[in-house]
Amino acid sequence: MLKWLLFDLNSFFASCEQQVDPMLRGKPVAVVPMLADSTCVIAASYEAKKFGIKTGTRVSDAKKMCPALILKTGNHKLYTEFHHKIIKAVEEVLPIKKVLSIDEVACEFIGKERQFENAKKIAQQMKNHVQNVVGSEIKSSVGVGPNILVAKIASDMQKPDGLVLIPSSQILEKIGPLQISDIPGVGRQMKYRLNARGYLTIADLMKTP
Repeated sequence: MLKWLLFDLNSFFASCEQQVDPMLRGKPVAVVPMLADSTCVIAASYEAKKFGIKTGTRVSDAKKMCPALILKTGNHKLYTEFHHKIIKAVEEVLPIKKVLSIDEVACEFIGKERQFENAKKIAQQMKNHVQNVVGSEIKSSVGVGPNILVAKIASDMQKPDGLVLIPSSQILEKIGPLQISDIPGVGRQMKYRLNARGYLTIADLMKTP
């Protein structure tokens, strides 16, 4: 069964900056709260991520990791404007059931939409439509599954610009081998406690009554 679609925008803040400024496209970009070495990166473009820069990386360290890094001060008004444009574009393909964050929404399939090929077609159509309507730099990773959690895990499995479908019958096969920390919400401390009890992979947890 395929019931939920999770639409997750890739490097959203950095992508918005690259969309409005063509000179930033294809270049390593980091969005920061202010232009100071003591602050941390809020978001990094995929070009910057190739150097190991990610959310939370100290700006001074990021500059050492990538001397060509371009810093942009966060513009939440801009990101909110893009958010509303994306919401509108998504709903032109499929109604949104839940807005999970500024860069994530969940949609519910009904009837024949839940069939594998139909779900895949709708998901791809949504990805294409958002890019065509909102902008070429606004890429997404979409996960489809029987519930929001599985759909979320699926959306994280292929980035950037991915599309992964996990029917109920393939959950153990597809996500079982993943690390327990690949479950959203399992942070470092929880991972440590679960690992100590023998839960190393998602399969280990799924086999528990």
